[in-house]
Amino acid sequence: MTGFIGIMPVMRVTDLDASIAWYQRSVNAELCWRAANDGGGENCLLRAGAVTLMLSTGEHLGSKPSFSGTLYFNTVNVRDLYERINGQVQIVWPLEAMSYGTIEFGIRDPDGYVLAFAERTNG
Repeated sequence: MTGFIGIMPVMRVTDLDASIAWYQRSVNAELCWRAANDGGGENCLLRAGAVTLMLSTGEHLGSKPSFSGTLYFNTVNVRDLYERINGQVQIVWPLEAMSYGTIEFGIRDPDGYVLAFAERTNG
């Protein structure tokens, strides 16, 4: 039987250097690799903890960055992360306890993607 074990977002960005620097500075992402994309542009793989995400300037993802949802990252020590980056990034919603059992906050990256960081507070 097939089962999912993870997900890796691939996100179109306008300036790969600026995006790499932003993710390194804000969420301590590590640059794993960077290479030319076969169809033009460049790709890179970033890792933060057990999570990976790919950034790309390739036209195969469209002409401009777009996504109509929120990428949620399950996080430990979410309060520490919030305190470290508050005032350095655009906050979409502040750190708060949610009725569905998380404490979380949301930010916007340089290309407009909304990223949420959540920590479970109950089972």
